[in-house]
Amino acid sequence: MLTALSEALSTRLDSVAADIKKDIKEIGDRTDRLETKMADFAGAHNNLTEQVEDLQSQLLGALTKIADLEDRSRRHNLKVRGIPDSVSAHNLPDYVTELFQHLLPEATSDSLLFDRIHRLPKPPSAPVKAPKDVLLRLHYYKPREDILRALRHPGALSPTYDHIAIFPDLSRTTLQHRRNFKQVTTMLRDRNIAYRWGFPTKLLISRNGVFHSVTSVSEGMQLLKDWGMEPGTPPSQRQDPPSRLDPEWHKKKK
Repeated sequence: MLTALSEALSTRLDSVAADIKKDIKEIGDRTDRLETKMADFAGAHNNLTEQVEDLQSQLLGALTKIADLEDRSRRHNLKVRGIPDSVSAHNLPDYVTELFQHLLPEATSDSLLFDRIHRLPKPPSAPVKAPKDVLLRLHYYKPREDILRALRHPGALSPTYDHIAIFPDLSRTTLQHRRNFKQVTTMLRDRNIAYRWGFPTKLLISRNGVFHSVTSVSEGMQLLKDWGMEPGTPPSQRQDPPSRLDPEWHKKKK
């Protein structure tokens, strides 16, 4: 009886062991397929990440070129802020001509010829009592540059026109790019370090007789850090690309 029971138990255990081996083999096969698929997914993801980074670089280059073309199309333009609304559209050319002759005493009326001049709609963020900005296009390019150069001198508009501000007319992309440099330019002004804007969108810094060309905020921050100015954390300029994946396991060779 004990022999029969032992044989029956042995047979049963052999059957259970065979079933367990079969299940383990099936689980192993499924795990192997899952590992292979995960490795394939990680590889495909990493390939897409590289393509996204390349496309982002191409897009940034294209947008920079478009902004540069737009800025070049506006290079004869100037934007004037602070001209009272009481100055009518008919009298605007005479008023602005006198303003420019204040900056350039030797300039003639013929050299300050306007192709067009008009007021712009007031942006929602502007103060209620602020006059509308004036946008104009000078027929000749040189007077525009002379005007901007004259404005670099302190008190150039004083005392008659000290309520006036004059700016180059730039594309929205370029203006946003310059705003991104605010932390850098603020630190430069606080330390009386001269700088000016270059094209398409770069910062030219003069320090101790040496010019430095900066094309990104992070580059500017690093330059300030090298000078011992300890800038804070720069603002993020764009969203980081997707990170690459590394499979948690690697299939072993048999």
